[in-house]
Amino acid sequence: MSYKNFSTAIFYNAYDLEVLKRENIFEETYDFFSKHIEISKVYLETYRGSTYLSKEDMLACKEFFNKKGIKVSGAITTTQKCDIIWDFRSFCYSDPEQRKQLNEIVAYTAGIFDEIILDDFYFTNCKCDRCIETKGTRSWPDFRTAQMAEVSQEIVKTAKQLKPDINMIIKYPNWYDHHQFTGYTPGDQAGIFDSFYTGTETRDSQYTQQVLQRYLGYFIMRYFESIKPGKNLGGWFDTFDCSLNAYVEQLNLTAFAKAKEITLFCAGLLASDYSICVPIAGHVLKELDRLAGKLGEPMGIPCYKPFKSDGEDFLHGYLGMLGLPLQPTPEYPVHSKLLLLTESAKKDTAIADKIKASLKAGGQVIITSGLLKALNSELSDIAEIYCTDRKALVKTFAATMETCSFKDYQQSDRDILIPHIAFKTNDTWQRAVGIDNHNNHPVLLENKYSSGRLYVLTIPDNPGDLYSYPAGILNVLREEASKELPLHMEAPSQISLFLYDNNTFIVHSFRETNAEVTIAVHREDAVLRQLATNRHRMGATLEKRTGKGMTYYKIFLRPGSYKVLSIE
Repeated sequence: MSYKNFSTAIFYNAYDLEVLKRENIFEETYDFFSKHIEISKVYLETYRGSTYLSKEDMLACKEFFNKKGIKVSGAITTTQKCDIIWDFRSFCYSDPEQRKQLNEIVAYTAGIFDEIILDDFYFTNCKCDRCIETKGTRSWPDFRTAQMAEVSQEIVKTAKQLKPDINMIIKYPNWYDHHQFTGYTPGDQAGIFDSFYTGTETRDSQYTQQVLQRYLGYFIMRYFESIKPGKNLGGWFDTFDCSLNAYVEQLNLTAFAKAKEITLFCAGLLASDYSICVPIAGHVLKELDRLAGKLGEPMGIPCYKPFKSDGEDFLHGYLGMLGLPLQPTPEYPVHSKLLLLTESAKKDTAIADKIKASLKAGGQVIITSGLLKALNSELSDIAEIYCTDRKALVKTFAATMETCSFKDYQQSDRDILIPHIAFKTNDTWQRAVGIDNHNNHPVLLENKYSSGRLYVLTIPDNPGDLYSYPAGILNVLREEASKELPLHMEAPSQISLFLYDNNTFIVHSFRETNAEVTIAVHREDAVLRQLATNRHRMGATLEKRTGKGMTYYKIFLRPGSYKVLSIE
């Protein structure tokens, strides 16, 4: 018996295999997992941090799972032995001896398995004297991406010489904005490896070092799926620094992104320190499998992120937590009528011309203040809008123009430091502003150009302060950003929206308190159906606004909960 809409795998690292075999508890551990989870595959690691399992041991482990009817694949983690657990020391790819060792590990593993996945420690962070000398005058990203492309071709060749049909998988880590700084380059490596895998770990979004927002688990899966559709085999996450809610959210988002396979890392932790996660995951996986088949293909606001780009690091996660449904792509979506660009788009040297072309074609382009600042005067032919060096500390906000003033005034829960955006009166309009002492500062600007509209969204100095923008301000942004979509929502921050192309959608709350959400469907007399219960209108009050062609529903969400709905 297996799940209908995805498969699941358990990752056994080399330490796990060593302990389980030594203590003779393979059967006991497997029984625990299989009691709760429909396991289709296991990944068995041959090498990690100088722990190297013998061929005899690996074959015994493989045979154990084969007898259970479980598919078995190999795995490698390319780390050296370290005395400090957080001192992740990669192989030095400038050292011929270490390159030789890596090829030997790959050849050894390929001799046992027909499929190998490289854990995301495959990166390089070595800055030894040899690396410094080899790098020369190149930047670290240029040096490391070129070197890792070379190493990747080498090890794939080694594996293919032994087994021409072997499936070589590279797993990419969750810190996508920084990949190139440690040698990862999906644009090149996707053509070298047979398949790739996506790290959807977000863990705690405030107290861990990476500070990755929950929505990233969905965003990064969709980004890698867009690179080479069909080659992204699945998503994988772990239990580190996770509350139970955070662990379940990682699972939810991996499934919402339509992962073909979901890998739980790792057996040793899941069977001991985090054993409570296994029965919880089993329950959640059943529910997700029941719902996943009813969802179409993910869709949303096209969000262009070029390869090897960075800027406003990991901002997409924050924007997704505001209820903007993002559809990331490494290629500029020339024909899209709707587009969102963060500072990372500056990597494309022709981005200003592409924005202008989209506007001339009647498109709606939303750019962040970070991209505006990076482009400086390159957009001046479209509009005289500039990100200045001045700052404003604001707590009062206003939106919705009324004559020469504003209609709606709201307070945030804290003072927010934002950059001041300069613009020219009556050439550009303020859709939302922050107000301080006898002055106001744009939060959302609108400029008409040719047949299109350019919007500038002001990002606070601390992007986490986006969550403190009042709901009324966020609602203006959501409505403007969703005109080409079937619906938008009105709600406070930290509630995400996931859209699918068969008129289904998911609303997920990441808030710590209960929340009421208004769903604004972009047509009159629309009926919502909750897929989990088939209850029409969910006991909510149907409201209509005359002349606006909209239907509004109110739904209620508890902390960490979600609703799956369809439009009829």
